[in-house]
Amino acid sequence: MVRKEWILFFAALLLLCSNGIESASAMVPYKTYFYDYDGEYLVSPDAYVPDQVLSAKDMGIENAGLNQPMDLFVDDNNSVYISDTGSNRILILDEQYRMKREIKEFVHEDGSKDQFNTPMGIFVSEEGLLYVADSKNARIVVLHQDGSLEKILNAPDSDVFPAGFIYEPSALGVDPSGLVYVISKSTNMGVISLNADGGFEGFVGAEKVVPKVSDLFWKLVTTDAQKSRTAKSVPTEYNNITIDELGFAYVTSSAIHARNQYSALVNRDKSSKYAPIKRLNNTGIDVLKRNGAFPPAGDIQTTDKVSRFIDVALAEDGSYSTLDSSQNKIFTYDDNGNLLYVFGGYGSQDGVFQSASALAYQNDNLLVLDKDSSKLSIFKRTEYGDNIAAAIHHRKNRHYDESIAAWQKVLKMNPTFEMAYSGVAQSNMRKEEYKEAMHNYKLANDWDQYFKAFAEYRKELVSKFILLIPIAAVAILWLLYRFFKYVKKVNASGWEKKGKRTLWEELLYSFHVMFHPFDGFWDLKHEKRGSVRAAVIIVAAVMAVDIFKQLAGGYILYPSDWRAIELYDTLLGILIPFGLWCCANWGLTTLMDGEGSLKDIFIASAYSLVPMVLISIPVTIFSNVVVLEEQQFITFLTTLALGWALGLIFIGVLVTNDYSPFKNLYTSAISIVGMGFIAFLTVLFINILQNMNSFFTTIINEISFRL
Repeated sequence: MVRKEWILFFAALLLLCSNGIESASAMVPYKTYFYDYDGEYLVSPDAYVPDQVLSAKDMGIENAGLNQPMDLFVDDNNSVYISDTGSNRILILDEQYRMKREIKEFVHEDGSKDQFNTPMGIFVSEEGLLYVADSKNARIVVLHQDGSLEKILNAPDSDVFPAGFIYEPSALGVDPSGLVYVISKSTNMGVISLNADGGFEGFVGAEKVVPKVSDLFWKLVTTDAQKSRTAKSVPTEYNNITIDELGFAYVTSSAIHARNQYSALVNRDKSSKYAPIKRLNNTGIDVLKRNGAFPPAGDIQTTDKVSRFIDVALAEDGSYSTLDSSQNKIFTYDDNGNLLYVFGGYGSQDGVFQSASALAYQNDNLLVLDKDSSKLSIFKRTEYGDNIAAAIHHRKNRHYDESIAAWQKVLKMNPTFEMAYSGVAQSNMRKEEYKEAMHNYKLANDWDQYFKAFAEYRKELVSKFILLIPIAAVAILWLLYRFFKYVKKVNASGWEKKGKRTLWEELLYSFHVMFHPFDGFWDLKHEKRGSVRAAVIIVAAVMAVDIFKQLAGGYILYPSDWRAIELYDTLLGILIPFGLWCCANWGLTTLMDGEGSLKDIFIASAYSLVPMVLISIPVTIFSNVVVLEEQQFITFLTTLALGWALGLIFIGVLVTNDYSPFKNLYTSAISIVGMGFIAFLTVLFINILQNMNSFFTTIINEISFRL
């Protein structure tokens, strides 16, 4: 019996150890992550995990190890090509990464042998021709698969090149028409385009440099000697190129000023200016889509380095991965520029790199070449990555039900992935499920698309309630007519009334002030048609409406469901400026023969704010039913309310102090300056009180310690 218990114990221990070993083997030395709409760093399941890390010996390369391998290419047959730059050779591996052929030299037609000198970029055409950027020999070598020479494209001869230009090709690609696109080191004029025979066709994709006004000024006033010593604004240099199946060229650059690149990234700049990756058509125009929350430019929360892209690998359905040399990380985006996932890093473990130099896709596998460790890493796509790829594939092929199902699998594995909600919403839109699309676009923080879905959903509602809309409009107009008729009657009866007026009558008189400001403000002061209590209520109403706007305003005003109400912001934005205005204007006009007291100015200024209350309420309600294209109406009404209130304040102070328009204008301007001065003194006084409090607290603590 005891023996049986010991056997069960050791069996359980063995099972526990085996599970621990399996878990440990499944771990990767990096975190896969992405950024949400707000730029927050969020960890996600691994989309790719290292499957193999191969050394030269593992690949069957017996003569010598890899020496600074710089480029990598996978052809249509899944054969792998490596540019072993330091050893001046090209290696061809089979689909299983075993050595097939080494090309170190080739033979010319006259029988003479030739060799590479620092071969860099490589490309294999659909016909199987191998193009090699023979960098130090300043030429493109075109070979057959057996290593025999097809042709050599020597350095192009053109008057366009500047004096002293050195042709040193480092990367290349060939489009379906046979045009050869070449990246040459230290060339900022764009991508060099050659025809099939090596003739120069022109430059493609050179970034136009727009000089600043200050640069033009200094150009006029400086001497030639000073100009020669001045740093010039030059276009961006490209460092690599990849051609897709349609002939578009993906080019990368690592020479953009770090501050400009990071600023364009965090400011969500969707233009090609300061973009580290572009997709150029045959005329050199950048057509890369940047419709994600942030443009494809790498890490957002960087410490001291921006991402420096040095290579692009094209996946299926328009997705692509970029290699960041500054952090050895891989960023993967879909065809719209949405960030899918990031992984990789620096280190010597399997899955991270010492100095990654190139990457390429082999079906679902991702291959990464490390020039310092001289190893080839093969990453295998996980179930999480498979689901993302399937969702994008089904969406592109208009299989909307399958796309939704795949995105839902992604969300089960990563509920914070906003791109998945957006993907579901896109399929909802195709199926005309607009209410569901609105819900998912909201979860994805994709507000541009949300309002497109809302516009379609609103059409559905309007078609259902088309008969009720004119009835409701007529009812609202009738109620407004009755209300203003009542207000006019109450205000008219107030002229004959003697003695103290009710609060309701004082509040209703604000409508007369709105439409008849000169008479209204005169009566506020001389006929006592207003009061301090009514003025306080009006100011409180302005603050309440501001809070109501934040709580009940549509997504076009506040694109979020999480709306924290900060009373401090309301005080800072309304009450404090209003109080400063009353104090500054009263103090100044008292010195400039003004006839209004502080009470008069307070009442007149408060009654002037009524348009902000009356217009903001319907604007807030209206904001829940407008779409993005109609935002101009919201802006117009908001501006109208503010302008109306400011105009009434100006007239109110003018009538209260019995000023001329010009005198009232400059006293108002000086009052605004006085508001800033009072605010400065107040902050200074508070700061002094805080320092005094800290001083006395320190003294008391010191005395207590010594006692």
